[in-house]
Order: sequence, then C-alpha cells, then structure tokens
Amino acid sequence: MTYWYVEDAGGGCKAFSEVLVLVSENPQRIYKRLLPLSWDKTITLEDMVCRQVLEMIEEAGVTRKDYLYVCSSNLFHDLHKWLTENGYHWETAKMDGLAHQVAENMFQSQIVEAGFPSDIRLEDRNYSNFYRLVDAWVREDNSRCRYVKDMRVRCKPPQFRYVLRANTGRTRKCSRCRKKITPYTPVVQYRFREQGKKKTRYYHAGCTPVEPHKNKLEPARIVWKENIIAGVVLSARENRPCQVCQREIPAGDKAVHACLGKELVFGHLECLAVPDK
Repeated sequence: MTYWYVEDAGGGCKAFSEVLVLVSENPQRIYKRLLPLSWDKTITLEDMVCRQVLEMIEEAGVTRKDYLYVCSSNLFHDLHKWLTENGYHWETAKMDGLAHQVAENMFQSQIVEAGFPSDIRLEDRNYSNFYRLVDAWVREDNSRCRYVKDMRVRCKPPQFRYVLRANTGRTRKCSRCRKKITPYTPVVQYRFREQGKKKTRYYHAGCTPVEPHKNKLEPARIVWKENIIAGVVLSARENRPCQVCQREIPAGDKAVHACLGKELVFGHLECLAVPDK
C-alpha cells in the first residue's frame, strides 16, 4: 500500500495559478499541476480541480489498494465525492509534510519567476498577509494584470452558496417567512457579499428560494420524555455528560442536540435514537 497526499497552494491569492500536488513520501514521488488562470465558464472550479488531480492519479498509477490523504479545502469537494463513489480509501487531513512543502515552494517559484521579490516568503502560515503583499505587487504595474485569476469562472453560482446544515444553539429569523428558526433544527445558510461586505441569510428548509447544493446536515430522530422529536448531530463544544447514560462526551465528539420546548436535550445518538420496531 502506498500513502498519497493531495494538497493545494495559492487558492487565496487573487493572482497566479493555484498549485495542485499529489505526493508519496515513501517512496518519494511528486506530481504537480498549475490550474489555468481562466477556462470555459461552464466548468466549475471544483470540477477543474478534480480533473487535474485525476490526471495525476492516473499518471501516478494510484490504485484502490492505496490510501489517500486529501486536503479538506472546498476546492476538493468534487474530488472527495469522486473518490468515494469509485471505491478509493481516503480521508481529509491537514497537510504538514512533503506535500505542503512542495505545493508552497511551487507557488513561491511561480511568483518569483514573474518578478516578485524572492526574499518575501510565506511565514508561519500567515496566508492573508502574504497574499496581500502579492496582490499589492501585481497592482503596482498594469502589465502584471496578466497574472490575475479570472474570478468569473472561479465564482460559485448562487445556488452553490445555499447550504443545508444544523442550526446551532441560537434562534434565527427566516429571511423569507420572518418566523423563528429554533435552535438545533435544520437551517439553510446563504452567504453573499453586498458592497464588499460578507453577509449571511438564513431560511427554514421549506422556505429556501434555491435547493441547497451541499448537505452538511446530520439529522436525528430521538426519544425524550416519551416524545419523538427531531434533533441534529453536532460536535460538542465542551465536555458534558449524556443525559441518558451520564457518561461524559468530550468536546469535539459528535453528539445529539435537540430542544423540547426550552429544554436542551444532549447525549449519545445510540442512547437517544428512536428504537427500531
């Protein structure tokens, strides 16, 4: 079995191509791609990334007996789906090793070759500051506009920005019916920009104007005090005991959250789930 790592670099910069790498550390094998600055706008960014990585997978001869660690970035959403549908063994991971080094070095080489000062480098993963310096350098000279990414093909269609997910512990107001969205129930989140500012709207699942593109909702039907109620599965924010078995659920572990009136219901899914008939 060979372990492969899929990483990217440069996605947060307004200029220069995104870097994609496929790396094996033992034996050491490295495959690299640069996304074009522009392409046919009928192809989404995630699809373009998936196509480039699949080319590298084929070139490297990666098989279903191998294991892939893939960056969790949304850039790889279509790749995640493809790997699952095609029976590959994989998981998301934060990259710290060779794949990360290769990707960052390749992005640095790309900008230095264009004339960017070689002594200015990414430090301590402070991407926002580094990309701000790169963008400022590009704006200094109109001839450098040729390095700017085509954001029209990279921008998600509006329907891609609607996400069905679990509401957290706060009450929200539906942007359509103006009624309350109660805690720990399904909610559609829509993120957008208005006059340069990031904004968010929320909708009941039945009020959303567009069907959500990605489903981040983990629903649960549970029994509590002889009532069957709907809840959601979320990561626990702090160490808390299950209200059924009293065993502690550590912060970060998945747990059922629900509300019965104003009462919070919290616990293991196996402790609260509706029993099979």
